[in-house]
Amino acid sequence: MLTPTLNVLKETFKRLLYKGNYRVLERILEKTHKGDLVAIFRYLSHQERVKIFQILMNIDIEKASDLLYDLDEDIQIEILRALPVKEAVRILITFSTGEISKIIDKLPVELQNAILEKLAEEEKEELQKFISYGEDSIAPLISEEYIAVEEEKTVEEVLNIIRSAPEDIEVIYIYVVDKKERLIGVVSIKEILTAPPNAQIKDIMTTDVISIRADATKSEAIDIFQRYDLLIIPVVDENDELIGVIYIDDILDAITEKTTEDFFKMAGAQEEELFYTNQILKTAKLRLPWLLVVVFGEMVSAFIISMFDFTIRQFLPIVFFLPLVAAVSGMISSQSAIITARGLSTGKITEYFKDFLNFLLREVKVALIIAFVVATVVGAISSLWLSTHIIGVVIGTALFLNVVIAAFTGGLLPYISLKVHKDPTVATGPITLTLNDILGILIYLGSATFFLEYLKV
Repeated sequence: MLTPTLNVLKETFKRLLYKGNYRVLERILEKTHKGDLVAIFRYLSHQERVKIFQILMNIDIEKASDLLYDLDEDIQIEILRALPVKEAVRILITFSTGEISKIIDKLPVELQNAILEKLAEEEKEELQKFISYGEDSIAPLISEEYIAVEEEKTVEEVLNIIRSAPEDIEVIYIYVVDKKERLIGVVSIKEILTAPPNAQIKDIMTTDVISIRADATKSEAIDIFQRYDLLIIPVVDENDELIGVIYIDDILDAITEKTTEDFFKMAGAQEEELFYTNQILKTAKLRLPWLLVVVFGEMVSAFIISMFDFTIRQFLPIVFFLPLVAAVSGMISSQSAIITARGLSTGKITEYFKDFLNFLLREVKVALIIAFVVATVVGAISSLWLSTHIIGVVIGTALFLNVVIAAFTGGLLPYISLKVHKDPTVATGPITLTLNDILGILIYLGSATFFLEYLKV
């Protein structure tokens, strides 16, 4: 939330922009701190962000570059997509190759190609690798800002290397490599400062180094950081050669990105929608596939209902409870699916079938208790409402079976997704809900048909 001062500044930007008073706006932008601009940009509309950013680019390209770098990624991509290609390239070439690599896979192909054309051959090859690695690769997180020394170096020599290192390198650990640049050890800055000046690094280093391969995924990196409570982790290639490090700051960004992505999947949407705020047709195209899945599934539900038209004609009140049955079992299946998917994603539930089966049985046991309570309450209310006990038995039985089966299918689908090499989170959204509706309606109306001769009494 903005402070009163920043809120006044935001409204000033909006008013000057609306009136077209760009000269005054330019002077205010020049004097406004970059950190304040970052905060204000979160509360501007798409058009306001793009226009103000273009004005800032024209008066101070360096400040505009710093601002873009500090903005949330979705706002970064939103602005870059909205700028003309030439302007987007002009601001992006102020970034380092590593900084560009973090967002290039989310940029339009036209802009990617334009950036590559502007870079030197070596930078171009490096950036093309990031594009080919894919969105879940740790490649964009790898930083080359670290210090590595050979094991024969003395403490005094290492201290001189640290003193002469660039200011932007955050020195937490010194990595030790052999003559082939292979990672063989690590030593903390504290250990170096407390060791004798003539001691060799190989005598004080730790050889048990936790590292990660360059071809690992972001999910694997997040797991390692959380498991070992790290601040930084070295990255090695297939030959164990040290090629960079990943800092905790970048992993925290990756965790936020992964969580956002999971929320979108649960809703049957895509994170990419954040980058198309002004393109309605594009957003609709991204959402449409999942909605068509739901439409097809619900058409199957409609077909099942039509198959029981005889039962409905014979006892119309049975239809009154269809929404209730679908809602309760839908909630149970979603809860079970989300808990299972989260457990599989975080490693709290392993993919070994025996371990998963124990968890699934626990979910079913919980569902049995919930099903009994809910079925009893709803059955009693429906009996009193319609003045017939048998309707309470039918509703209660159907609801009991629905809740138990919904918990079972909700827990099972994420595991199946994992086994077919899909993200378990995908199974928490429209697929689970649609399948549950089909099964729920089938069980409910099937139970009603079984008891039909009693219902007519």
